[in-house]
Amino acid sequence: MSQKDAPYFCIKYKLYSLTNSHLNKMKKNFTLLLLLLLISIFSLAQDSNTELLKKLVEKNVLTQSEADSLSILSSEKTNRNEINTIEKIRKAFNTPYMQFGGYGMMMYKYNNMASTKHSLDARVLFLHVRGDIFKNFNYFAMYEFIKPTLTEFYVQWTPDKRFNLRVGQGKIPLSLENQLSLTVLESITNSRSTSSLIGMGDDVLRWQNGKSNGGRDMGILSYGSLIETKTHDLLEYGIGIFQGTGLVTGETNNTKDFAGNLLVQPIKGWRIGGGAYFGEATYTKDGEDTKSDHVRNRWIASSDYKSDRVYARAEWIKANDGGIQKEGLHGMGLFYFMPEKLNTFAKIDYLNQNTDINKEVTDYHLGINYYFYKSCRLQLNYTYSDYSKKWDARNTHSVLGQMQIVF
Repeated sequence: MSQKDAPYFCIKYKLYSLTNSHLNKMKKNFTLLLLLLLISIFSLAQDSNTELLKKLVEKNVLTQSEADSLSILSSEKTNRNEINTIEKIRKAFNTPYMQFGGYGMMMYKYNNMASTKHSLDARVLFLHVRGDIFKNFNYFAMYEFIKPTLTEFYVQWTPDKRFNLRVGQGKIPLSLENQLSLTVLESITNSRSTSSLIGMGDDVLRWQNGKSNGGRDMGILSYGSLIETKTHDLLEYGIGIFQGTGLVTGETNNTKDFAGNLLVQPIKGWRIGGGAYFGEATYTKDGEDTKSDHVRNRWIASSDYKSDRVYARAEWIKANDGGIQKEGLHGMGLFYFMPEKLNTFAKIDYLNQNTDINKEVTDYHLGINYYFYKSCRLQLNYTYSDYSKKWDARNTHSVLGQMQIVF
């Protein structure tokens, strides 16, 4: 090589060296970018990523610190993806148009006069869905799985708290206790007077369709609250026309039943009022051979009081079932030792199934409720039942225990 070529050679050599260095750096950067892309694609396969990074460190493609950094990035991305997936699932199942929930109850029962004194059973399992169809127009449906039944299904228009309109199957507007869900009722079971006279398990409606109707029926209901004061609404009402046949049962006659209830709240927390039900039920009456329509009327007076630690309720019910006069009365007082956590109650429940012959029974209840999480609770009830001679039944002692899960 000549001397005049030397400067050219030196420049060429330097350019070559710079180019190689730049290419090596570009290769390494390209490798890192490629690895990041691969880790992103296979982020769910964390074990495979770990093995891949380990091999690259062994081959001196990456340093250990670089591999650790990439591993952390991959793990964080995976966690974010998992959280986003859970949120998407929650949003998919709980939107303004569709919101799921429900509750289940497991009950233990002891009765000293029963042939099987101890029993543990799954009592109920409800699943419900509600949602807004559009503004001020929504729906609700609830299904029970232990004894499969569609218990509620209705649509309602709610333009204002003073006036709401509901069409479908739901609770009739009669009795304060009937309006309470089992999840908030103080005792494990409903009062005998309510169960027998407000369309539940011991009502004559059961003779008609063979099931407990839970105080529900198919019909049209208008309800709301009126005359607003600084602290509360003075007046509550509910009025409706119903089929009179109970749950998921077609019409049996050409008449419709009427139900209405009115409550006044003169001071905050204390309500007093009453209501009435006029209708018919189709069943085979004692002494008859065929089914026929029988009058089924109810009159009720109710009152309750609620504060932070105290809740009390009393109801008197008068009934006429096919000419047989009936009467029920219950009073209950509850006290919270720990607000929203621990309470105890006492209740007296009287029922006369035929006032002409005084077929009477009185139940004395004591109970305790412990809430271990929000609406989830453990319950323990004791009941002494005192029967008159007309019942042809012996007095009983019973103990109920229940675990309630609301979701």
